[in-house]
Amino acid sequence: MKTNRRTNTRRWRLAKHPLWDYLHFREFLVTALLTLIPLPGLSTSQIILILHHGNSSVYENISSTILSDLESICAECRTLQIKHLDIDDTPIDEILRTYKPGLKLIVTIGVKAAQLISKSETTIPKLYTLIPKSSAVSLNLDETSNRVSVIYLDQPITRQLNLIKLIMRDNQVLGVLLGPATTASRMQLESAAKNIGVPLLLESVTKEGDVGPALRRVLDGSDMLLALPDPVIYNRNTIFNILLSSYHNQIPVVGFSASYVKAGAMLAVHSTPSDIAMHIAESIRQFVFTGGIRSPEYPRYFSIEINRNVARSLNINLPESTELKQHLEQLEGK
Repeated sequence: MKTNRRTNTRRWRLAKHPLWDYLHFREFLVTALLTLIPLPGLSTSQIILILHHGNSSVYENISSTILSDLESICAECRTLQIKHLDIDDTPIDEILRTYKPGLKLIVTIGVKAAQLISKSETTIPKLYTLIPKSSAVSLNLDETSNRVSVIYLDQPITRQLNLIKLIMRDNQVLGVLLGPATTASRMQLESAAKNIGVPLLLESVTKEGDVGPALRRVLDGSDMLLALPDPVIYNRNTIFNILLSSYHNQIPVVGFSASYVKAGAMLAVHSTPSDIAMHIAESIRQFVFTGGIRSPEYPRYFSIEINRNVARSLNINLPESTELKQHLEQLEGK
């Protein structure tokens, strides 16, 4: 029994020693500080949802490219939890409830995902991407707000007209068909064309049956046709006849997608999935640093597609696509 008392006495004295108090306090301080540091993978991490609807390979491509782009441009983003989800699989309300505690930003890819999220009552900041301007307008997505923004699928009018100006000869006229989805752009189109020096011939249509007669009038009075993304005018029922009629009249078509160039348009300025993904990644990086998002934007990055066979058959000698792109970037101050 005496031995035990002496042992206990030594332990009590050690615990009261100043060095022991210091070591114990340091351990307590380190533990307390570590609990304040947001480490990657913890439930306290900020969450960004990237949402799409359906299993299109374009959506998968954009989502995976966003992640790789963020790794290269945003070291600070490595602490984020970025969740890529197909909202065809799970109801929106359930997704928002699941991730609500740490959710900071919602990024949608495509029109369907934008429609579903825009109907929800969440106040989380939202970035809608890969959506035509006409769809953004109809869903009221591009109204001025510091919590909602859009990256349009369409190219800015000025960029398209600058491209056309680079390949048109003097005094040539540009024909454009405007439908329900693009008629709101008429004043902007006329103003930009005047500033750049591109003569215009415009025809408006309200229904698909008007496309044929309006196209004939445009082809009779113009030297080049600019196609704008309007589903009443350019759809699977009309596109073949538009391209064929233009070709027979020796009128080159400037399209708005790579697929239109493959189908017979002479060239197009468009944004690839990789172009869009980089723009989205940069927007996420800005949000991480500032907590804010930009006003609605047209694609920051773009590519140029050329159908050399069509150009040759129309006796048009086009520069290389890289040269045209470089000229456009210079005009935009990039």
